[in-house]
Amino acid sequence: MSKKYEPIIQITSEKIDVSEHVAALTKPDCGAVLTFLGVVRDHGDGHAVEAIDYSCYEEMAAKELAKVARVSMMKHGVEHVAVVHRVGLLNVGDASLGLVVASPHRVEGFACAQMLIDEMKKTVPIWKKEFGPDGTNWVE
Repeated sequence: MSKKYEPIIQITSEKIDVSEHVAALTKPDCGAVLTFLGVVRDHGDGHAVEAIDYSCYEEMAAKELAKVARVSMMKHGVEHVAVVHRVGLLNVGDASLGLVVASPHRVEGFACAQMLIDEMKKTVPIWKKEFGPDGTNWVE
């Protein structure tokens, strides 16, 4: 039986709740179910941040995010991944990224999650504009 590397990908303007993905990806063959939330912090590159506006061309971003997820999954032998990225104006403390990785062992799960996040930041066309007391700043 060949492995299927089809991640669950969501881009949403709604608050991120990964609990449904944790339930869906908890499988009998997986001893590790990892969750990660990326949240808006109050600073970036030496300046205060009050909010971030995330934007994207949704169809293109979802396609690239799925590609990055599949490559990460195949490299680390992980079959169950869900990625949720939020768009719109987010305040400090709001979750902008939700990730669930279910794998037989934690080592593969953590490696898959790390690679996925690193590659996503490099290639997925989701843009962010920071807002702070000193004005706005586009972040690469």
